[in-house]
Amino acid sequence: MNTLTRWCSVAATASRIGFRELTTFYTWRTWLFGWFLRLIAQVLFFGTIGMLSGSHERVRYLAVGNAAVVVCIEAMVVITTTVRERGQGTLALQVAAPAPFALTYLARGAYCLLVGIVSSTGVFAVAAVVFRLSMPFPEVLLVPVFLAVAGCSAYGLGTAVGALVLRRPGLQWLALNTGYMSLMTFCGVNVPVDYWPAPVAAMARLLPLTHGLQALRDLLAGAPAATVLGGLGSELLVGLAWTALGVVLLRQAVTGERHRGTIELSA
Repeated sequence: MNTLTRWCSVAATASRIGFRELTTFYTWRTWLFGWFLRLIAQVLFFGTIGMLSGSHERVRYLAVGNAAVVVCIEAMVVITTTVRERGQGTLALQVAAPAPFALTYLARGAYCLLVGIVSSTGVFAVAAVVFRLSMPFPEVLLVPVFLAVAGCSAYGLGTAVGALVLRRPGLQWLALNTGYMSLMTFCGVNVPVDYWPAPVAAMARLLPLTHGLQALRDLLAGAPAATVLGGLGSELLVGLAWTALGVVLLRQAVTGERHRGTIELSA
């Protein structure tokens, strides 16, 4: 029990540090009128493309998909955390903390996920109003839950990729951009998954967002509860698998750094 309490305390402290760090990047004004406005513009751009097709269903498809992928974009910023920790000289301190490094890493970047849920929900609401999308009530109130599940899956993927770029800091932004662009391309955001060749579609179903986004679409379309919950459950399983892989890769990366004596105490 003492060990669990200690781990929880370390995780809570790491999470607070992460949110504190966020306030050094943004004020509420710069976040709202800078980053959040940029996300809205992205979703409105794709929704407007749908309007050019003359199909309201196409507008709905693009608006919902691009609003949902926002949570994945933000969650995957966790990829940059390992590199930032090395640059700031805090990686060794996290490894020395009385808790598994994977735990402090996951808690440290939790703000990426939580802010992503808020951003994605806000963008979804704006898109629904701008494009006059009809939303079933009270089902629409569950949208943040579905976004949270998809975001957690993307966070797991980001953790795994972050472990891979720990020793290759120059690849962090390439990895981040390639990661979320792959989700936008293959996971049903702008075109159905089945649009792609069978091998690509099969791989897409192993990625975050694919099942969660389809479950969200089913929810908004009034599909049976079993169908919706099945898709959401599949998304949870995908997320758990990626998170487990991320934890294993983090442990291997840190062990390798220890053996090489390359965990620096300073930048």
